[in-house]
Amino acid sequence: MSINISGDFNTKNKEIDIVTRLLRDNGVYYKPIKKSSDSDNEDIIVEGLSDGRAITIEVKEESYSRIQKYNDLGMDYISAFVFKNKIDEYKWKGSPKNPEEIENFESVITIFKPGKIFYSKADIWLFYCLNDDQLIFADWFLGEDMISIKFVEYLRSSCKFAVNNKPAAQESHYDKHQSATFFINRENPILISLKKNIKDIF
Repeated sequence: MSINISGDFNTKNKEIDIVTRLLRDNGVYYKPIKKSSDSDNEDIIVEGLSDGRAITIEVKEESYSRIQKYNDLGMDYISAFVFKNKIDEYKWKGSPKNPEEIENFESVITIFKPGKIFYSKADIWLFYCLNDDQLIFADWFLGEDMISIKFVEYLRSSCKFAVNNKPAAQESHYDKHQSATFFINRENPILISLKKNIKDIF
């Protein structure tokens, strides 16, 4: 069966622009930044750093209105799934569900593609938020920490999750597959312990 499992918006220019801006503002030398040819592995590749390295980055923009209300980061839990019974969709869509419900949720779905917390190969994960053009925050994490068994199990046992809505601008808006996200507060001690300073990365 051929399926469209892309949940991406057309974000190429935005991803390049924000990484360029953050590196420039922090005095990081680099050669031109490019979009990865394999978005399953990473979004952006930064080559020609001063020490000769190339760094790959997963980039996620958070909604300003959601940050104002909840101050949560969204972790990609499931990239593509369907409900085994269509009627279950109405139960599970809507407000985030408690972690105690996750096994029940997984029992009523068929997963076609897990989320990036299970397979991303990016060296670095960047979460950022803008209000118009004002940078509200830029949080950096090591990719190995974001996909670690310990962190994923923490998300599963302690964080709420939700089935995502599909705005019309999303590439997968017209397919029949759903996606889901874990939410973790930016002030969560576990998350804070994993956060990195951009100057320590580059």
